[in-house]
Amino acid sequence: MGFKNKKSRADTVSSKKSVQSTNPFDTAIAQTAKRLNPFDIHVNKEKFKILGRICKHDRGMPGVSRAKALQKRAQTIGKQYAVKNKTNKFMDHRIGKHLTGDQLTESVMNARYLSEKLSQVRASNKAEKFNLNDDELLTHRGQTLEEIEQYRDERSDDEELDDEVNAEFTSAAHFGGDGDTPQDRQTAIEEMISEQKRRKNEIAKDKDEVYDLTEKLDANYKQLLPLVAKATKDEQHEKPPPDAYDKLLKEMIFEPRGSVTDKLIKPEELAKQEAARLEKLENERLRRMKADGEEQETNVRPTHRSADDLDDGYFVAGNDDDGDDTLAYDLDGNLGTHLNDKKQAIESKDQDEDGSEDDDEGEEEEEDSDSEVDNLSDLKESESESESGEAPQPTKAKVKTLKQKPSTPIDTSIPFTIKMSKTYEDFTELLGKYSPAQQTIVVERIIKCNDPKLEGVNRENVVKLFAFLLQYIKDLFEDASEQDVLAHFQLVSQLMPHLYDLIQLNPERMSNTLLDVIKEKYADYRKNHKVYPSLETLIYFKLVSNMYSTSDFRHPVATPTFIFMQHVLSRARVRTRQDIAMGLFTITIAQEFGSRSKRFLPAVFNFLQGIVHMAIPKKDADQLEIVPPFERDGLMSKLLAIPATKESKAFGPQQMQASDLVTITLTLDFKVRALDTGLRLIKQIVEELVSEHTGACFLAKPFVALLERLPLEPYPEHVRQHHAEATAAVQQVAAQKMKPLAPPDRKPKALRLLEPRFEVVYDDKRRPKLSKQKEERVKLLAKIKREKKGAIREIRRDTAFVQDLKLKQQLLSDKERNEKVKRIYQEASMQQGELNELARAKKRKKF
Repeated sequence: MGFKNKKSRADTVSSKKSVQSTNPFDTAIAQTAKRLNPFDIHVNKEKFKILGRICKHDRGMPGVSRAKALQKRAQTIGKQYAVKNKTNKFMDHRIGKHLTGDQLTESVMNARYLSEKLSQVRASNKAEKFNLNDDELLTHRGQTLEEIEQYRDERSDDEELDDEVNAEFTSAAHFGGDGDTPQDRQTAIEEMISEQKRRKNEIAKDKDEVYDLTEKLDANYKQLLPLVAKATKDEQHEKPPPDAYDKLLKEMIFEPRGSVTDKLIKPEELAKQEAARLEKLENERLRRMKADGEEQETNVRPTHRSADDLDDGYFVAGNDDDGDDTLAYDLDGNLGTHLNDKKQAIESKDQDEDGSEDDDEGEEEEEDSDSEVDNLSDLKESESESESGEAPQPTKAKVKTLKQKPSTPIDTSIPFTIKMSKTYEDFTELLGKYSPAQQTIVVERIIKCNDPKLEGVNRENVVKLFAFLLQYIKDLFEDASEQDVLAHFQLVSQLMPHLYDLIQLNPERMSNTLLDVIKEKYADYRKNHKVYPSLETLIYFKLVSNMYSTSDFRHPVATPTFIFMQHVLSRARVRTRQDIAMGLFTITIAQEFGSRSKRFLPAVFNFLQGIVHMAIPKKDADQLEIVPPFERDGLMSKLLAIPATKESKAFGPQQMQASDLVTITLTLDFKVRALDTGLRLIKQIVEELVSEHTGACFLAKPFVALLERLPLEPYPEHVRQHHAEATAAVQQVAAQKMKPLAPPDRKPKALRLLEPRFEVVYDDKRRPKLSKQKEERVKLLAKIKREKKGAIREIRRDTAFVQDLKLKQQLLSDKERNEKVKRIYQEASMQQGELNELARAKKRKKF
């Protein structure tokens, strides 16, 4: 009874379990959940727990780590073992195999292609010599052979006739016919041949008829062509007017695109081209001068030439009216023509009809030619002869404009190639033959013919030319008169771009040459420092300001010149008109020196104060504070003072003149001009140079008292206006207050904290106290030992991996060998069974 109860209870429990587990997905775990096998986790036990130590290897998964290591070894050592003792590698033996993509030039690629072709030819057999299966496409009359073979009908006329053979003929010839007309084979073949000949004749006759009709149509078409050509546009079919879409499409088709620029020319090649061009022009000039070949040219009638046929030195040869043009160059070095009286009259009428635009352009050109070159930006704007020769060839419209503006005649005796003079006397004699305007052209051609970039040219020629030009400028201004000084200034202004070009050819040598000249002038000035230097010294100051960077903190040429000007303004006495003009000229150059760097000379302010001081009339008791070299009292303290007359008020606004630099006597108009220039310089310097400086108020305060004492009654209106502007600028700067000096802000000092001294690495091993170097050495030895053990362990594992690969390979080969042996034994047993069966069959036959 009890047994039955236990059995029933067990059945009920099993039935409940089976009911609960009917759906296996109820208790399933999501696939994304990461469940680790607890038997794969290895726990590394520690004997002691140390506070603050982070143990990274307390738990590990050796199975996963071993699998990763095996996979890594299979990708590295396994692949190396698989290709062991094998030579199937791709080796690059091409030309330039070590070059990168940027270094592979077109010549390298051509050499590589040629060597590849030669290797293919050498490796090919005799049978492959006539192989046409090549990458090169063979063409005939613009079509490839493949296209010709695609559309060519290779069949003969006989094959065309075979297509036309009907079914009746075929059945009769090949299957004996229907039996009504029996024929033998010979008769059938003869009839077939005669039928084919008849059809050939018919085809040839048709072709002749088609050819005759084609010729007739061609003749009729040629007769109709004149009638078709005479048809007017109205008689032709009128096209519909284009809509907006067609217009937009044409605009897009004919939209201007960017043109390909010419290849950049190196400076050496450019210099060679310029020298060759000048030599060619010189030969042509000598030929025209000697009248060689003039008779042959007169007999030849010039034919029509397009604008693309223009070359240097000639215009388009056209009508008979253009035959009297003669070749010439204007003052700017541009190519032009001299016309006869008839053409000048015609062109004068055309110019009158053009309007006032040409007159305005002419006025602007005259103003530009009269202005002096003061800045570096103007140095490269010279319209030289080389620019006209290297410019692109003019179009027809440009030729027409050139003919409408005849150039002024010049002396064409200037040679195009000029050798460098050996001595300075020869150089001055060469320049003396030409006018000042032509001297610049001579210097320019000497520079181009002696460019250091040309082959066979002495590099010292340009240095010698630069020294000759400096000496020539000195000789010009050494004994200059009032009539010549303005022309000399204009000549220097025209020579300035060429001096700048010379400096760029050899900056170090040229700078040293100019610096030696300035040192020599300074040595002469120190012999009598109370007298202003000569005018050529100031011209050298101007050359330095125009050709060198004056904003540098330290410049080998500009800085000594700047100090030289400081000494001149602070030591030289002011006693004549020339001294005042030279001082103002030096101040203007000093202002150019400091326009960018905002640096100034203290002597500039003292000299401007002296100008205002000398313009104040003083009595014997009146004495104003002034710093030497100016005097407090006496005649020299009132050099610029003028009486109150109507004549002084009638002067208009004028600037300083070049003649003031060589004139000694003082005049009334010079006093007004000097004071006016000084007031304008005061305003300009105070506003531009010193307004941003910290101590600008101390520099401006001395001017306030002097400007207030200056009487304005005898001066004209423009001087009074400049006085008011200068006074306002000075008072504004003098009113500025200086900021009090304050020590720089210091960072607050951090509080000193006592922190415990911890050791960097702590372990339970006690070591002796060592020095820092010995301790580092011990640590390094321990690290080497640890790395060595790790390397030995890895080598041992790699060896085991390789041995495992060898074992697997040996087992695989043994398995294949055993399978082959079994297969052989099986085949042998089957063969032996068949032999036995044959033997038994023979024995049965015997019985």
